[in-house]
Amino acid sequence: MRRLSILVVVAILVAGAVRAAPGEEPAPAEPRESSGGFSGEDAGEPAAGALASIDAPALVLPGHEHGQTQHLSDLSIRNFFTEGWSQDWAKWRRDTPDMALLRVTTNFLERELRADYAHTSVDNSATTESTDFANVLMAYAVNRRLMLEVIGNYQWNDLKMGDPISGAGAAFLTRFQLVENADQSYSFQARVSAPNKGIGQTQTSLTFGMAGWQDVHAWVPALGRFGLYFSLQYEDLLGAHKAGATRNDISYDVSIAETWTSPSTPVFGNLTTFLEAFGQTLLDGANSGKTNVTLTPGVRFWFIPENSFTFGVDLPVSHAPAIHTVVRATYILNF
Repeated sequence: MRRLSILVVVAILVAGAVRAAPGEEPAPAEPRESSGGFSGEDAGEPAAGALASIDAPALVLPGHEHGQTQHLSDLSIRNFFTEGWSQDWAKWRRDTPDMALLRVTTNFLERELRADYAHTSVDNSATTESTDFANVLMAYAVNRRLMLEVIGNYQWNDLKMGDPISGAGAAFLTRFQLVENADQSYSFQARVSAPNKGIGQTQTSLTFGMAGWQDVHAWVPALGRFGLYFSLQYEDLLGAHKAGATRNDISYDVSIAETWTSPSTPVFGNLTTFLEAFGQTLLDGANSGKTNVTLTPGVRFWFIPENSFTFGVDLPVSHAPAIHTVVRATYILNF
C-alpha cells in the first residue's frame, strides 16, 4: 500500500511537470473518473460552450482553470456506427461536471479503479439484522463508444439468530456511449452477475440499462453548475430459485447535483452535493408489485487530482421498506 501511494504521488507530480513544460501544447481532454449504483463512474470537469469538431482547431474551453483543449466531436445515435469507434477515449471537460454518483447508473465511459462500501440496517426481515458489502471494479474505455468493466465483491450478513454468513460474487459489464455532446450524455449497458452462493443466492442476474445526463445550466443559467441524471434498468434472474422468488424487476432513478467549487480547490475540488431518488419494483414472485423507494442525499469531492470520495445515506420513503438505512462510501481513482 505504501508503494502504491508513492507511485500515485510520483505519477501526479510527473503529470503536473509534463503539463507545465514550456513550449508544449496542452493535452486533449484527459481521463477522469463511475456507477451508478456500484457500476462505475467519473469526475467530469469544467468546460463550457460549443466544442470543436475533431478536424477543427483546438478550442481552449472558457472557465477551465488548467487550460485543457477539447478535440472531441459530437456522438449521436445517427452516427453510432461511423463516429467514435476509431477515436481514442477522452473525458469531456464541461463547466457543469458529469460524474458517477451512488445510485443512478453512470451515463458515460470511463477509465477508473473504484472501491465501494455499504452498510445496510435491514428492516422487516425475519432472518437478517444487517449486511456489509464491499465492491471493487476496474473500468476501461476502449474507445469513445465502448467500455468494459470487471467487478468483484464480498458480502457479510449478520443474522438475528446463528452465526453470520458471507460470500463472494463477481460480474462483468459492457457499456456503449449513445450520445455525447457539450450538454448531454446517454449510454446503454449490459451486466451479468454470478450468484453469491455463500449468502444463499442461486440465480444469475442479467441486467440491461439506459442512463442519461443533462446540463441544466444550458437551460437555466441562474441555477449554476447544476446537473440532472436519470436511469432505468431491467433485471432478469436466471436459474434455480425458491418458490415465490422474484425473477424479474425494474429499477429507476432521478438525481440532481450542484457543484460549488472549482476543480483546483485544495482538498475539496469540484465539491458537489446531490440528491438521488431511487425506486425498485418487483415484477413477479410472492411480492409481485412491491415497490421500494429511497432518497439518498450525498456529497462528492476530489481531494487530489483524479482521486475522489463520495458519501451518502439511503433513507426509505416507501411503506414497509426492506431497509432502515444504508450508509455508502466510494473511492475512485481515474487513470
